[in-house]
Amino acid sequence: MRIYIVVSVVFFSNCIYSAHAQSGAGLPVQFIQFFKTNALINAASIGKDSAIELSTGNQSLTGAFSGVRTFYAYGHAQLNARKKNKSRHVIGLTFINDKEGSFINRNRATLQYAFHLPISRKSILSAGASAGFINYSYKASNISAGGSAYAPNADIGLWLHRARFNIGISGNQLLASKLTPIDETYTIERHYNLTADKTVALGPYLSLTPAFIFRWFDKDYYNADLALIIVIQDNVTAAVGYKYNKGLSVSGGLEDIKLSQHVLKMMFSYYFPVGEVSNYNPQAYELSLRFVPNAHRGRYKNNSALEEEVEE
Repeated sequence: MRIYIVVSVVFFSNCIYSAHAQSGAGLPVQFIQFFKTNALINAASIGKDSAIELSTGNQSLTGAFSGVRTFYAYGHAQLNARKKNKSRHVIGLTFINDKEGSFINRNRATLQYAFHLPISRKSILSAGASAGFINYSYKASNISAGGSAYAPNADIGLWLHRARFNIGISGNQLLASKLTPIDETYTIERHYNLTADKTVALGPYLSLTPAFIFRWFDKDYYNADLALIIVIQDNVTAAVGYKYNKGLSVSGGLEDIKLSQHVLKMMFSYYFPVGEVSNYNPQAYELSLRFVPNAHRGRYKNNSALEEEVEE
C-alpha cells in the first residue's frame, strides 16, 4: 500500500505542469508566480530591483495530493551599494525543497553571483552564474529501503534591465548530473529559460505588466506561461496567468506594506487546470513573501538610484 502511494505521488507531481515531460526528468518546479521568482531561474536578475532582499514562498497541491509541496527561500545583497561607481556586484543564496508526501524529498542549494553594468543612459546589462548541489532522498519504510544521493549543479544567465522592461535568458542545470538515490537513476536535465516583462502606465495610479516565461528542454518538451499583472497605486496587485495547454491562475497581493523604513510584499495565487489535463493535473495554491530592508532610504531603495547615476 505504501509503495502504491509513493508511486502515485511521484506520477501526479511530475504531471503538474509538464504534459510533455516524462516521469523522472529532473526539471525544477515552475512556480505560479514566475514573475516574482526570477532569482530562482536566472542569477543575473538578482539585485535588479533592490540592494538587499529576502524572499520565501510555498506552493502546495490540493485535495488528495496536499502532501506535495515546494518551498523556496532566497536572499541577495549588493557588495558595493554605497560606492559611487556605476557597476554593481551582487551575491545571493537560494534553497528549494520539493516534498512529495512523507517519503520523497528533493533539495537544492545554490550560491549566486551577478555583475550589473550600465550600457547606456537607461539600460543595465547583467551577467550571472550560480553553483551548488542537488540532493534526492527517499525515506525508508517497513517494506522499502531508503537512500540519498548528491550531485553538483551550475547555471548561467544574462539579464537586460530598464525602468519598465526586463528580458533575460538562462542555461540551467548545465552539468546534467545523474542521481541514483535507490535503484532508479534520475538525470538533472539541462534546459533553457527565456523571461521578459514590460510595464505600461495606464494612468497616474494604475499600471499593467505583461510577463512571460518560456522553458525549453528538447523538441518534445517545452512550456510557456503568460501573466497580466495590474498594480493600483503602487501597492495593490492583481494578476491572471495562463499555462499553455494546462490551466489558469489568479493572484492578489500587496506591494508596499511599510514597516518603518522597510517594505514587506506578499502575494497569494491559486491555479486550476482546464481542458483535457484537468483529470490528472491537480489544483495548487502559492504564497510568497518578500522583505526589502531600508527600501525608503537613498541608494538602498532600488536600482533606480543606479539608473539616475547613469543619466547624469
